[in-house]
Amino acid sequence: MLKRFKVIKRNFQDLIFSDRWNMYRDDNVGQAQFVKEKLLDDLWWDKINYFIAFIDPIYDMLRVTDTGTPSLHLVYDMWNTMIEKVKSAIYRHKGKMKHEQSSFYDVVHQILKDRWNKSNTPLQCLIHSLNSR
Repeated sequence: MLKRFKVIKRNFQDLIFSDRWNMYRDDNVGQAQFVKEKLLDDLWWDKINYFIAFIDPIYDMLRVTDTGTPSLHLVYDMWNTMIEKVKSAIYRHKGKMKHEQSSFYDVVHQILKDRWNKSNTPLQCLIHSLNSR
């Protein structure tokens, strides 16, 4: 949904300056002002871009596995790439070098590792290692 917001960002901003906005604004002035402030706030859009940047690799991996076809071998291959993309997005946003510590990345990484360890079994590891690919 946030990706769609980015695509239609200009349309949102055009709506605020159109005559139709007055109809919406009159229904609830407080909410209308809040929406207007957010849609015109570059920092808010930067936060959306940041969120999308570090969630996208996780979402892409989930989409690959959410099919009817066997994808276990893809998950193992994609795992490290996904982790690196998440780390890059977080570190780029925080302005940190790869060797520096990031408490936010540590939390995200631990959540991802816990999830991986919860669903990963020795049998899956064996199946992956026997895959000729």
